[in-house]
Amino acid sequence: MSDSDDEETAKLRAMRSVAARMDARGGGGMQELLDRQRRVAQASRSSAFFDDEGDAAQPSKRARQGASPPKAAAPAVEDEDAALRAMFPGGFGGSKHAPRQRSSPPRERAAEGPSRPAAGPSSPPAASSPDARGPPSASVADGDEDDARGDGDSEDERDERLPVSDEAKMEGHRKVVSALALEHTGSRLLTGSHDYTVRMYDFNGMKRDLRPFREITPSDGYPVHALSWSPSGDRFLVVTGGAQPKVFDRDGRELGECDKGDMYIRDMKNTKGHCSPCTGGVWHPLRHDTALTAGADGTMRTWALDRLGDARGAQAAVLKPQLSKPGRFQVTSCAYSADGALIAGGVTDGTIQLFPSDNSDRRATGSGVASVSARGASAGAPAYRSASVGLVLPPSQQCHVDNAWSFAGRPRTLIRDAHPAGESVTSLAFSRDGHTLLSRCADGTLRVWDVRRFKTPVKTFEGLETTHEETAVGFSPGGEYFFTGADAPRARADLGDGALAVFDTKSLSLVRRIGTPGNCVAALWHERLNQLFLGCGDGKSGTTLGLYDAKRSSQRGLLACVGRAPRAASRADFVRVDESKTAYAPHALPMFREPMPGRAAPGDSERARRKDAVKTKMPRNTGAGARGAAGALGAGTGGTLLTQHIMRNNDMLGEKNWRQNDPREAILRHAADAEANPWRTNNAYAETQPKPIFAEPERDEEDESD
Repeated sequence: MSDSDDEETAKLRAMRSVAARMDARGGGGMQELLDRQRRVAQASRSSAFFDDEGDAAQPSKRARQGASPPKAAAPAVEDEDAALRAMFPGGFGGSKHAPRQRSSPPRERAAEGPSRPAAGPSSPPAASSPDARGPPSASVADGDEDDARGDGDSEDERDERLPVSDEAKMEGHRKVVSALALEHTGSRLLTGSHDYTVRMYDFNGMKRDLRPFREITPSDGYPVHALSWSPSGDRFLVVTGGAQPKVFDRDGRELGECDKGDMYIRDMKNTKGHCSPCTGGVWHPLRHDTALTAGADGTMRTWALDRLGDARGAQAAVLKPQLSKPGRFQVTSCAYSADGALIAGGVTDGTIQLFPSDNSDRRATGSGVASVSARGASAGAPAYRSASVGLVLPPSQQCHVDNAWSFAGRPRTLIRDAHPAGESVTSLAFSRDGHTLLSRCADGTLRVWDVRRFKTPVKTFEGLETTHEETAVGFSPGGEYFFTGADAPRARADLGDGALAVFDTKSLSLVRRIGTPGNCVAALWHERLNQLFLGCGDGKSGTTLGLYDAKRSSQRGLLACVGRAPRAASRADFVRVDESKTAYAPHALPMFREPMPGRAAPGDSERARRKDAVKTKMPRNTGAGARGAAGALGAGTGGTLLTQHIMRNNDMLGEKNWRQNDPREAILRHAADAEANPWRTNNAYAETQPKPIFAEPERDEEDESD
């Protein structure tokens, strides 16, 4: 600043002190002095507002607008010069415009993400304002058209806004589809299921048959609970029923997995990872290397995913909810606010707890949450501290590394009795402005909360039956609607009566129910595409249902591939394979080794089979129905069991089994042979054999009397 500027600053400081004394006496001294200073400044530089050619009859745009309204007192900030500069008139220092506010540091994808409120607390609306009736809603993407329609839209007009006129089905999962994720560009879709698999779809290269280009199994034996893309779309997070979430690149190759904690440590803040099954997870909306997971061990953990595989671990912070009573409870869901400043977690003790996402001085008021001292942490206390404070270290021989993460043990905001104790909070979702929070519970309810007043819910919707721990809830791209899935009633589960329930944000009423094949669990409404994706199914099959409107939806996404018909196979198809250019690797690893043309494989010879430790000990397959006499196994196919061998040699199996034959029949069966060949027996008894004398039949007495 120049010398003249320093003098002006000194004058303004003196003027401010005088005005403060006048205000203390009850007069409007500050406003009066500001008006006087502004009039003097405008009179001194009035010639600057006319054209250079001397045309005084046409003042400039700023002169035509008249004197600007008086400025209110600037809020107190750390920089004193900035506070004084806010009090200067617009022409101070040769500038015709008021000084601009300090811009916040650049954030990733700021233009693509939702609009965010300025840092600082936003007080709840007054009782007379229209926003006091319910949580405020953001403007729709087509703001001019929707604002012109106003609140008097009919139900038919509201239905036209929903992209539900056309649908496409992506089948293939063997169980219900429990998780969905679509990257910010809308080109690649992930579907996770209880059949332990994740299917990857590429809309830009997919045909009308809607087949995935890859299917992966992150953790065999564990169902998929959550999927989330990074803000840049180069990686995605997979949370399964195991204790170690995994990270994959956009092509499905595994990049690493989170560390697993020690289950024998009772204090969960001292473990380097989850030690119980994970229940949910989400990527930070702005940070490229930060993700959040929740687990059945009662904690939420943030991860620095760029440090996966590091010796000190990738865990960044541990968030331990404040429990309503002693015991071990589960954190069944977690969510980030739109600007990433808040973390919300649903606990099975019936509470919903909000934490700041880091240890910055954004007091949870950047998203509209007032500081809470009675129900949460004090406003002046740091939210996070080192996990090494107060830790009793093991002996030096066993102490290799220290805890490199921080932890937060008290939430900034605590909602008690948000849902019944013992029920799982399946999903949480923040609105774009951060003033509204949705909580979905397994007891069949959906509750709408105003983040600025957490005493009672704004609205409770009942009758939304669900039996899945991953039932999603979310907002439409413009915030005009919010939606959640519902299962089919148990009495009619085979009829496919599941549905997606869509509600209006302003009136807080049900707008439409969209029927789905089976139970509706996962739901996603993409911001750029304006297309709905629903994860449906049951215990026998899973389907991903894509809903869109050819007129209102983007031409990308599903519309880019539904018109591409796959080529039909033909009998005339021929593919020439040049055998001379085929490469053989006879000395490769055993699992990749191929025999040379005209030669048998190394393991096909009888000598190789005899040396095989597995094949030589494998019993022969005697067949399911090979049973001999007396039910002996293997007799019909020549079994070689030792017991069967002994019994066969001792005439105890087959036709020679004397225990099953008639002795008289066994002797008489040789009579025909003896008569035909008498030399076998008669020659030995030819001289000594007595002559047979047969008894003559006696006549009856009645015959003699006659």
